[in-house]
Amino acid sequence: MKKKLFISLFAIVIALTAAVGMAFAKGAIKIVVNGEQIKSDVAPQMSNNRVMVPISFISKALGANVSWDQKNQTVSIKSSNSDVQEDVWNQNLDMSSSSWSQVKNLIALYIVGFDTRDDKLIKSISVEGFDMIPIGGMYPSIIDYEIVDAQQTKETLKVRVRVIIEEEKLFGEEWDIEITQGKIKSMKKAKLFDVNEYTVIPGLTYNNK
Repeated sequence: MKKKLFISLFAIVIALTAAVGMAFAKGAIKIVVNGEQIKSDVAPQMSNNRVMVPISFISKALGANVSWDQKNQTVSIKSSNSDVQEDVWNQNLDMSSSSWSQVKNLIALYIVGFDTRDDKLIKSISVEGFDMIPIGGMYPSIIDYEIVDAQQTKETLKVRVRVIIEEEKLFGEEWDIEITQGKIKSMKKAKLFDVNEYTVIPGLTYNNK
């Protein structure tokens, strides 16, 4: 099967040459990231005059998170300090800063209500008949989330939220939350993706080991 990015054991890391140095000593390849040598479970190898290194170790050393989308056979690498943001709907929004703050706060309240199974909170911020009220399960389980993009119509605002969850194992979801008149109208899960390891902040990392 063709894959958008091949990472069975190794990945070609060419764009990282500014941050990663390769030192050759006694036939062994050393991996040096930002001046610090790192060790990996799988040794780097030479293939067709290119150095193949495990992408997960390089990404972690650079403070990035690696996720696997099984459905689309795609690997995503996201740096916590990256300025590049995904543009899902490619739309320029006409919103004031105060309006966006209200949206951001509404999303935060929904995340809290969903994660703690707070029916009363969810009902207070959603329209009548809203049925995405969580029940049962382990909680809290959402370890991080971020707003990815938004799409505006005359009556509604759809917000894409990427959520990292840990229950029996780590995984990620993308939610489309629709807002109307300052309340949540609907929530649909747009995507499910694998997460093997996730760094919330420096020094706090979760994985599926």
